[in-house]
Amino acid sequence: MELINSDIIIIKNKIFPSNTYLIKDNTKKCIVIDPGLDSQIIADTIDSYSLTPLAILSTHGHFDHIGGVSFLKNKYNIPFYIHAEEIKNIKMANFLLKLSKLNIIIDLPTPDFLICNSNEVVSVENFELSIYKYPGHSRGSCVIQYKKHLFTGDIIYKKGLGINNSYGEDTIELKSSLIDIINKFDEYCIIYPGHGSFDLLKNIKKNNKELTSFIYH
Repeated sequence: MELINSDIIIIKNKIFPSNTYLIKDNTKKCIVIDPGLDSQIIADTIDSYSLTPLAILSTHGHFDHIGGVSFLKNKYNIPFYIHAEEIKNIKMANFLLKLSKLNIIIDLPTPDFLICNSNEVVSVENFELSIYKYPGHSRGSCVIQYKKHLFTGDIIYKKGLGINNSYGEDTIELKSSLIDIINKFDEYCIIYPGHGSFDLLKNIKKNNKELTSFIYH
């Protein structure tokens, strides 16, 4: 685990490498973003900081972003939020795990709240999160914003592109989404991707040559 600042804890899933994030406040409450396959490690981290989780949000429905949802929902009795267009990806999760040669079967989660629009605000106690639908990696992929923190799933990375010919991927939509993200958000927002390291949007625009080449050529 890695404590970035007073707000964000990063958990590195190892079974299938991906990032899970905890957004916490000064009352020891937290929001879980993109719980991966290492469910017990996520729970142990929550408990080690004496946090009380309030909700789970996933940027999209691929197994490495929803694998720990059911475990955490049951353990902490908390709701799960995801975009409505990701239901099919959730249902395909175990099939895709098998294709990835991972000998794991996850308990597929049932969302408690569905994001149905291109931009919605989710308020959970003191947390206010803006949810922006950005299709391309998948049909209902979203960016989750909390203050200057942007949780981007597999839409935008510090390095490279998240193009892997997965179900629902559309490179034309992805290009449009990336252009909008780059133009919409303050360049001093911090990008927290589903895989790899975090960085300022300003630095990603400058240094991620694969990204800029994809967008502008």
